[in-house]
Amino acid sequence: MNAPLIQPLYDEVQHGTWSLLYGRQRENLTGKAAHLYLDALDQMSALTDAAIPRVDRMAEQLQATTGWSLAIVPGLIPVDDFFALLAQRQFCTSTWVRRRDQLDYLEEPDMFHDTFGHVPPLMNPEFALFMQRFGEIGVALRGNEQAVLALQRLYWFFVEFGFVEEQGVSKAFGAGIMSSYGETNHAWAQRLDLRKFTLDGVMSTPFTTTEIQTTYFLIQDIPEVIREMEAWHAGLS
Repeated sequence: MNAPLIQPLYDEVQHGTWSLLYGRQRENLTGKAAHLYLDALDQMSALTDAAIPRVDRMAEQLQATTGWSLAIVPGLIPVDDFFALLAQRQFCTSTWVRRRDQLDYLEEPDMFHDTFGHVPPLMNPEFALFMQRFGEIGVALRGNEQAVLALQRLYWFFVEFGFVEEQGVSKAFGAGIMSSYGETNHAWAQRLDLRKFTLDGVMSTPFTTTEIQTTYFLIQDIPEVIREMEAWHAGLS
């Protein structure tokens, strides 16, 4: 049984900060973000600029669409726990919201990043399947530090900071871009210098969490990423 999705009570200032974050970022993403993301965001009636959303209502909408749900966590969690949740089709979200003076920089992801950035794509069946298989493979490779690092790099350069190709046009997609005003504009300026996605290329590229990104990969086909990931996993055994 999933844990109850209980959130704290938020005050008017926090709801106002959420509305500001949502409104300016939704406008900023027009023309830059992938339709894969924007269409899903528009479908998420439980996720709007009106107020901080209820996690249980977002979870219900995900469950009805792709069979996914949400789990509330206090912050960053161990990678093994993260894999286990994904394998069970649960994405984790915090419930704290940044202060007004933190609009453009956070040391740790807050609820806006977790929900505005990560939840909408889970409405897409292909991406939802990728996330489930990613989690299942992560669970299977528990204790294999080198393989887990490779998976973390795949997650970083696809789920957090990936671009996808739509009708021959490169569009931003990753949650780290979707949820950050500054990252969106920086990444969009780099879109003519994207690296073509290859699994080997992504898994051999280091990343840092403390600096703005300088490397972005262009994903052309999500089902192909799933096939390559599964073949890589099979080749390890």
